[in-house]
Amino acid sequence: MGIEEKFYNIKNKAEEYLVDTSSRILFYVPAIGIWEKFVAGMENPEVLKSRGMAFLINSIGVGKLHTVCRKYLAKITKTDENSSKKRKRLVDFASGFIVGLSSYGVVLHFAGVSLKEAIVAAPFAIGFTCLSGNSYGKFNDWYRQKFNYPPILNK
Repeated sequence: MGIEEKFYNIKNKAEEYLVDTSSRILFYVPAIGIWEKFVAGMENPEVLKSRGMAFLINSIGVGKLHTVCRKYLAKITKTDENSSKKRKRLVDFASGFIVGLSSYGVVLHFAGVSLKEAIVAAPFAIGFTCLSGNSYGKFNDWYRQKFNYPPILNK
């Protein structure tokens, strides 16, 4: 493999990382912020800190982790674009649960929210990432295609 090929591979991986990361940020960061403000009762500074932390955590790796998780679960369950809607939904539900559970507590901790607010916000955020998993999966696949990357489950 020549230096040009190595450079292209690194560039391609970096671009795909940015695509998957921005996809998750665009889909989840605003929606969960609305919930935090109007249902969980978080004050504006807490919401801004929470959404800033969500942006940062998604940028560092959670955005890509969600895509990696979808790919892995699709692989081990032998789910692809030709599988039933039910199988695709289960993969997207499970990946949303795994990623939501592993990341949202960190966001709330660093945002400095109270325990009372966290008790209201956390179940929704984790539930939202699970229940919106299929919608996010479709969005992520559509978004990936806009940047010439193959979809995971939905063409």
